[in-house]
This record gives sequence, structure tokens and C-alpha cells, in this order.
Amino acid sequence: MYDVRRLLLIRDLAEHGTLGAVSELHGITTSAVSQQLRALEQEAGSTLLRRDGRVLRLTHAGQVLVRHAAKVLQALDEAESAVAAAREGTSGTVTLVGFRTALMALARPVLDRLRHSDVKLRLVTAIKEPALNALRAGEADLAITYHYSFRSQTLPDGLESEFLAADPLVLLAPPPAHAGVERDGLRALAEADWIAAAEGAPSIDSLLHNCRAAGFTPQIAHRIDNFGDMARLVEAGAGVTIVPRLAVPPELSHLVAGSVAHGTRQISVSRRRGTAGHPAVATVAHALKAVIRDRAPTPLP
Repeated sequence: MYDVRRLLLIRDLAEHGTLGAVSELHGITTSAVSQQLRALEQEAGSTLLRRDGRVLRLTHAGQVLVRHAAKVLQALDEAESAVAAAREGTSGTVTLVGFRTALMALARPVLDRLRHSDVKLRLVTAIKEPALNALRAGEADLAITYHYSFRSQTLPDGLESEFLAADPLVLLAPPPAHAGVERDGLRALAEADWIAAAEGAPSIDSLLHNCRAAGFTPQIAHRIDNFGDMARLVEAGAGVTIVPRLAVPPELSHLVAGSVAHGTRQISVSRRRGTAGHPAVATVAHALKAVIRDRAPTPLP
């Protein structure tokens, strides 16, 4: 019988292509990954991998096993969900992983909704890719992730996602600049210093697009990787920026000069397909959706 952990390894090798990537995903050494894959070949009685220069490629038998591994992993989730549903009452620990601003904003009201249930919630902060990796590896049950509306959302095989909320993008500027923004829009800040994330970050596209739509290219003076720190720099007079509304610290909400015209951050909750029927997972997902619904129609604070 195949070892489930080894099936996870060959599935991830098929997707990521290198032993190094798989070792990083699972937090083990490349030699440990190689050892486990050799053991999987012994279990299968077939050669699953063939080295082509420096690249490991799946043999035909390896490709067949990977296709079936996805079905096996989903079936195991479905079996666990069915057994949990057969128990009396709804109980268990659900691990919810997600990006910090959403997790902190939603955690307390979700915990309040679960207070009188037998479902315990475990919270872990992580950005999108590590969150989805934890979900696929079985280290988490639900993941709160986001994508920007001007970019398509793609999920790894075996996962499904449900929309939670649209987090509007807002302009942060010192209060004295708000009157000019109200009158002239972003053009009022054409000569200002701008605060932005590093090149390649999703948020940089929204900032550049909105500024260029207003007729100018922003002068980026500061590169900061945290939205809260960006807001604090605006408060200090170091420049202006565009961030998701949810990421603005409550004590700095006076810096919001208004929404921008282009783009929102789309927040979703993802799960493995086989866990959709798990009562405890469904309870937490329902609580998340209820918290969002109760806050409508106003945006998340």
C-alpha cells in the first residue's frame, strides 16, 4: 500500500519540477525527499522518475501514479469528512491560515460565533502561496487569500475557492492634501513622493495603473513591504500611497482621502475539495461568510 506522504511528494515534484522546491515546501532536506521517492518506487515496483541531465522527469508510470494520487488524496479527505459527519454533534479543531490583515480583522467576530460550539479555531498567518501550500499539504483546513481584480485567480489542483468580500483600494495622504484630491483627483498628487511595494508585488500594478490613468507616472521614493508601515510613513509626511482599505490601521483611518477608480482586492476562502462536507470545516466557513454578510453593505473596516 502506498504511503500518503510519499504520494504528496511525487505530486508536488510533478508540479514544481525540482527536489529543491519540494524540500522547501515540506521543510525537509532534498536527500530526504530523494529517499522517500526511492521508497515510493519500491512500493510501486516501477521506475517513477528518470534523470534527464539535471532535471528529474516522470516516467509514464510516474505520470499515471500522480494522476491517481490526486484522486486518492481527495478520497481520503472525503472519508475523513464523512466519518466526522457521522459522529454525534459537530466538533474538532480547524486550522485557518491567511494573510495578516484579513485574519486579524475577521478572527475575533468568527471566534465569537464559535464560542458556544465544540469547534476550536487555530489561526496561522501566511501570505497566499504558503497558505495554499499548507492547505494542500493538509497542514491547514481553510485559507483566506486574495487576488487583485485586474489579475486572474488561479488555484492549484484539488482546491476550490469561495468569494468572501471585495476590499476597495484607497488613497492615503496627509489630511491637508485631501481638499486638492477631492477637487482634482490623483492629479493633485502628481508631484508628490509615493510609497510603494517592491517591483513584482501585486499591489504595485494597482498604484501604477491608477496614477497613469490620472495622467502621470508616480515618483516612487520609498519601497515598503507592509501596508501598515506604508500608512505610518504617510502619517509621518514621507509621501502618499494606495493600499487596500482593510490594511489601514484603525488609528490612521483619517489618512484615507477616498477610494481609487481602478481595482479592488478580492478576498476568498479556499479549501481542499474533499473537505467541503466536513462539519467543523463547514461551520468555520459559514461563520466567516456570516461575519462578512453582517458587515455589508459597508466595506470591511
